[in-house]
Amino acid sequence: TTYTTKNALKANLINYFLTNKGERYLNPSFGSNLRSLLFENINKDSLDDIKEIIAEDLKNYFPQVSPSNLEVTGEPDRNAVRFYMSYKIIESNIEDTLLINIAD
Repeated sequence: TTYTTKNALKANLINYFLTNKGERYLNPSFGSNLRSLLFENINKDSLDDIKEIIAEDLKNYFPQVSPSNLEVTGEPDRNAVRFYMSYKIIESNIEDTLLINIAD
C-alpha cells in the first residue's frame, strides 16, 4: 500500500508502463504496449519511437508529471529495453526518478 503522493504516482507509472493494452479486463485501453515493441528490432529508430510513446503517454495520461530527463537504451542481444526518467510532480514540486527494465 502506498500512502504518499510520490509513492502512489510512481506505482501508477510502473503499472501503466508494464501493462499492455487489453490486459485489463474492464479497462482494455489501459497500458502503454511497450512490451509488444520488444518483438521488433531494437535500433536507434525503435528506441526513438519508444521515447516518443513514453512522452506522449505521459502527456495524455499523467499530466501532473513533468519529465526533466528521459533516457531510453536498448540491449539488442537480450532483446531488452531500459528507460530512466527523472520527473517532477507539478502540483507539489516533488521530484523523483523511475527506472524500468523491459525484457521478453
